[in-house]
Amino acid sequence: MELEAAKEILAEVFRIRLSEVDEMIRCRFEAEDIGSMGSEDGLWPQEFCLEG
Repeated sequence: MELEAAKEILAEVFRIRLSEVDEMIRCRFEAEDIGSMGSEDGLWPQEFCLEG
């Protein structure tokens, strides 16, 4: 329930569809798994770019 509410908030803040929020989260986890975040501090990047 809380996860869905958080996704809805992200969708509203970034003005994107819920499916794009899911994609953003999926990509974040994949990037962390392969170590390609480019940030050693483990913080999320300030900007997100969704290709579509």
